[in-house]
Amino acid sequence: MAGNVTYFEVPSSDIEATQRFWGSLFGWKFNKGNFPGYSMIDGPTPMGGAPHEDSSRHPRIFFAVDDIHAAVERVRELGGTAEDPVTIPSGAFAHCVDDQGVEFSLSHEPEGSA
Repeated sequence: MAGNVTYFEVPSSDIEATQRFWGSLFGWKFNKGNFPGYSMIDGPTPMGGAPHEDSSRHPRIFFAVDDIHAAVERVRELGGTAEDPVTIPSGAFAHCVDDQGVEFSLSHEPEGSA
C-alpha cells in the first residue's frame, strides 16, 4: 500500500465560520462541492474539503491505497475498524479507526481518473 496523504477534510458545524477562520488563516478559498452540504477547499496540496453539519472536532486525513477492499480488510485484521468502501465520482473511500482509536480514511483513485 502506498500510504501517501491524498486528501483531507476540515469538519464544520458552521460552514461560514469555517470558511472565515481557515480562509483568513491560510488564504484558502471554499467552493461548492459536487454534492449538497460539502465544500471543496481550493489552495492547499493535497486538496481538501469541508463537510457541512459535521460535529467532528479533528481534521480527517485520507491515505492512498491501490486496492480499497484489500486495505479495508487489512485494517480489520490489524484490530482496527473500517466502514465498507463508498464509491464516489473520483474513486472510493472508507472511514477507519486504528486499534488505538485514531480516525483516518483510505482512498482509491482508479488509474486514468486524475
